[in-house]
Amino acid sequence: MSNIPTKAKALQLQRPASKEKGARNEAKLLDVDVPKEQQGCVLVKIHAAGFNRRDEWSMLGAYPGLTYENSTFGCDGAGTIVRGSSSFKPSHPQGLVLLNPTRGWASDAAGPEAEVPGSKESKATNEFGGRGFGLLGATKPTGGVGCFAEYVQVAADQVVNVPAHLDALQAACLPCGGVTAYRALFTKAQLARGQTLLITGIGGGVALLALQLAVAAGARVFVTGGSDAKVARAVELGAVGGAVYKDAKWPETIRKLLAEKCAERPYLDAIVDSAGGEVPAQAAKAGLKAGGKIVCFGMTASPKMTVTMREVLRNVDICGSTMGSAAEFRAMVEFVGKHKIEPIVDTVLEGLENAHKGFALLADADKRSGGKVVVSVAKAQAKL
Repeated sequence: MSNIPTKAKALQLQRPASKEKGARNEAKLLDVDVPKEQQGCVLVKIHAAGFNRRDEWSMLGAYPGLTYENSTFGCDGAGTIVRGSSSFKPSHPQGLVLLNPTRGWASDAAGPEAEVPGSKESKATNEFGGRGFGLLGATKPTGGVGCFAEYVQVAADQVVNVPAHLDALQAACLPCGGVTAYRALFTKAQLARGQTLLITGIGGGVALLALQLAVAAGARVFVTGGSDAKVARAVELGAVGGAVYKDAKWPETIRKLLAEKCAERPYLDAIVDSAGGEVPAQAAKAGLKAGGKIVCFGMTASPKMTVTMREVLRNVDICGSTMGSAAEFRAMVEFVGKHKIEPIVDTVLEGLENAHKGFALLADADKRSGGKVVVSVAKAQAKL
């Protein structure tokens, strides 16, 4: 432990210097105190940290619960334990662990226990001194702690072993996107082997992970994407086929593909959506069966979703889904390990000094091939 410094680098969220209305927040690489040793916690040296769209929303000041006091970006991190918890035995060849990105949500399939008024979980404080449900990465419930840092200290029960087949960069793609995809597919859509699924907006990190998880589970997956190239990439990853959502007739295209590719079962059991807007109205045209499920984990197209009596009378379930519990996070990591799933890394930024470049990449997602933007913070060394 003698080689642990007292100061380390972190990419921190700060209010804009400009007083103009609508000015973007700022991301600054600063020297911060390395957390002092805390009983029941482990200090993790971060090797890789993953970007999520929420990081760009934080720059816009649009993400809920932001804090600007010692506030570090990033809810996705993979690294090695350098202090604390002799009881935890890393099993990865390089000793890599993943940090659970949420607090206040242990295992309730319905939602975060900490959001239930009057519950003991809503009153409990976490290792950061915060309370309630929240995510790592510049938010009040987690004390502003984030993974775009050289060192992060978390409770010992909030780390899990990285699947042995993944390196740090691949692992850093998993936490936020992986648990979001896993919950949407298996807790909400209740996806089962042999069922047929449509994933909208393929190319985004969550959507690609959802595709990989669903294919591994034995589902037949169709997609919509912003370009023919993104649809073709999805087919390479196991999708049956897809359509470009910029074409207003994409629901008809999906319906025709279902008839051609799944003649014995030409309908959709579920849709996992990140767009919102008119998806429920378009779903029937795309072949969603009566009693089917629409699971929405984001609303990139519109903050509203159109629902009419047509969907009600067809017994369509429309479900919201956000992140996932610690139990779902562990189940997702185990599933990835069992099926040897390799997350798609789109861009690697070398060092925290280059991490700020990730915000422009998130803002111009259509210009990328799809997958995650990851920061290589430190190189992992093979265990002796």
